[in-house]
Amino acid sequence: MFGKRSVIGGAAVAMTAVGAMLTTAPSAQAAPTNCTVSYGGGAGSTMSSLCTGGTGHHRVHAVLNALDPRLPQRIVLGEWAPVGQASVAVNPWGSGSIQSVWTETVDW
Repeated sequence: MFGKRSVIGGAAVAMTAVGAMLTTAPSAQAAPTNCTVSYGGGAGSTMSSLCTGGTGHHRVHAVLNALDPRLPQRIVLGEWAPVGQASVAVNPWGSGSIQSVWTETVDW
């Protein structure tokens, strides 16, 4: 009979521990929303992303075509920035070289 009580007691302790973990869990993060991308025109111009909703971080991500078509494309990344702050990257070749540009988002 003692063995049964120990199993039941152990289960009760485990459930209490799980309940305590759930009540002290951090609030959930949500990926950034309402993101926009902008970029200037001339050589050495900047590209930026800005997210105004959600939580987490974002950065501008671009693929550029090289001025010499025999060269490979170049990936340009901005620094990770929290919601409400801009992520900025430099485009050394100007807006005509942009193949694609978008905002990457993460929920941390």
